[in-house]
Amino acid sequence: MMRQRSHLKRMSKDAFDNLPSGVCFFDRNGIVTLCNRQMHRLIFALTGRDLQSLYELRELMNGSPRQGLRDGDVFLPEGGGAWRFSEEHIETAKGGHYTQIVASNVTELYQKQKELERDNRQLEEAGTRLRRLSANITAVIREEEILSMKMRVHDDIGRSVIATRQLLRQNRPAGELDLSAWKSAIRLLKRDSESAKDKDALDQIMDAAAGIGIKVHIDGELPSDTAAAYLLLTAMRECATNAVRHALATELYVKLNSGDGVAAARITNNGRPPGGEITEGGGLGSLRVRMEKAGGEMLVRCTPVYELTVFVPLAKEETQ
Repeated sequence: MMRQRSHLKRMSKDAFDNLPSGVCFFDRNGIVTLCNRQMHRLIFALTGRDLQSLYELRELMNGSPRQGLRDGDVFLPEGGGAWRFSEEHIETAKGGHYTQIVASNVTELYQKQKELERDNRQLEEAGTRLRRLSANITAVIREEEILSMKMRVHDDIGRSVIATRQLLRQNRPAGELDLSAWKSAIRLLKRDSESAKDKDALDQIMDAAAGIGIKVHIDGELPSDTAAAYLLLTAMRECATNAVRHALATELYVKLNSGDGVAAARITNNGRPPGGEITEGGGLGSLRVRMEKAGGEMLVRCTPVYELTVFVPLAKEETQ
């Protein structure tokens, strides 16, 4: 029986020594009571000496290894591999108190984490290039639109000049002159000028929002109707201020669309939702008055997230 117990004890010790993880136990005085081979090898690889006490191991866990490297909570011995330590207090059935330290091999997990970080950096770089390309494409499209408009204005004015010259040569009454081409050219020039002003105002709002710590994301385009665009910009400005002040938001989302003689903006943010119904103070109250005075409408929803939607009628020229 004694021989069998001795054999089982030896087998248990061999199994403990051959564990892939490093395991070590310390008594309440910090003295090593049991430590397997893997832990001994790992500690020697990181410190250059044998493990003596819990104090020394904690000093390693809370500091930097004398040999190898440390990346966050992961230790990298010179021989390779990645290890993470964990500590746990154990109380036996007989009232004994021990501290267990386990060193887990996290090499594969660490490598996957590094691959993920590398992929994220590559994605971020690709995103930066894509945003730069998108900005260039937007500029090219804008230039093409301007060129197209100039060509239309040139053609309209050219036709008008020819028609006027023929009218004068034939000594016909001025009332017979078709002014539609002139009006079309003037309308195009006016619309481009107003669009540029609205774009400048939009840029100013986005810059001002960035200055108070909120980024504005816009989906859609402002209407070319100056009055309608101004009201939508006013709503965006008010929402940006309120989102930072009341919801601690860092991002504002604006969805713009136009159709059926109406321009609309739906505005939300990533801040905390309101705790209940919102009392419209000076800012929102004034905004509602402006919208209704212009023949528009303002809707406020508090759940599940705060959402403000405004509808503004478009001028007749815009709807044609």
